[in-house]
Amino acid sequence: ATVRALKRALGCETFAELKTTSRRFQCGEFDAATYHAYAGAVLDGRPDLVRSLYDSLPDERLRDACLAMHATSSGGGFVDARGDGGGGGSGSARGGSTATTATATATRASTSAEVLAPGLVCLRRALDLDAQAWLADVAFDVGESKASGGDEDDDAETRQGFYDAIPGENPGEASVLRLNQGTRGRVVLPMDAFPSRLREIVLECVRAAQAADSKRNVPDMRPTTALVNFYKEGARFKWHRDSEDPEVARVDAGPPIVSFTVGLSADFAYKRRFEDETHDVVRLNSGDVLLFGGPARMIVHSVTRVVPRTMPPMLRGRMLHGRLNVTVRDIGRGVIDASKFPAYRVTYGGVDSSDHV
Repeated sequence: ATVRALKRALGCETFAELKTTSRRFQCGEFDAATYHAYAGAVLDGRPDLVRSLYDSLPDERLRDACLAMHATSSGGGFVDARGDGGGGGSGSARGGSTATTATATATRASTSAEVLAPGLVCLRRALDLDAQAWLADVAFDVGESKASGGDEDDDAETRQGFYDAIPGENPGEASVLRLNQGTRGRVVLPMDAFPSRLREIVLECVRAAQAADSKRNVPDMRPTTALVNFYKEGARFKWHRDSEDPEVARVDAGPPIVSFTVGLSADFAYKRRFEDETHDVVRLNSGDVLLFGGPARMIVHSVTRVVPRTMPPMLRGRMLHGRLNVTVRDIGRGVIDASKFPAYRVTYGGVDSSDHV
């Protein structure tokens, strides 16, 4: 009965993830507080199902620990992974959520960290499906161009979105989407243009990457700027480096880029130098977060493929078909030249950085 009720409440995909996470918990991969935070986020608003889930745990010690936490949760809230009381609901995908859910999405029990190279860390499944939908809603809200009607003559200050919805020629005809860089769209905004939840998740991801690698390789950061890129299926992006303060880059001390993938998967290729004949590739799936800082901050990288038929079912119809990539940066003393939009141009001490696109 418990299995049927959970399947009905969660759907097949989330239920399968719950089973995997429960198995890992029972194998000792994380403690009861972390599992309780995860269960609380997934089954928010259904304390009866949380209780049934815990009752089904075969290990008496684990079962009792989880039930004790469940009993002390006040007002239907849940204890987060640090043991602090949480409360409230998950909120809508568009309207934000409580601190408890924000914490759970960034440190969810099923996340795993892959250190690909010193300073280059991939956090698998760091965002759950609700957080992915929320981030997509936020990104498309800020991404719609302020241009009056897709007029090419609108100046750069006006055209700050990554897409224009061009009205159809006939009454009732659907609008046509036009990206500002052909098969790719981009918007560059300060962090205060986004809900504070994004900053919280970014810092959680930095801490997780530091725990997997080291603080030397993944330095602390102060999120200042977010780039939102949207790629159509089949889009590619040329080899490039992301701009950085030359004084920081030359000593391998750059704060990390924190890059979120939502929607279609993509192949992220990287190498040390432009002239290197070989490169490595990591596939980034929806919900994965890639960080590169310190000795990996100035890697040369490219999106070589946006992979068809990889959209998570829950996101179909909730976002445009493609890959949404939100990268959060700490540009320090850098100043963005908005007149060059949609190109990303940053100056440091009055000197234009050469490593940007």
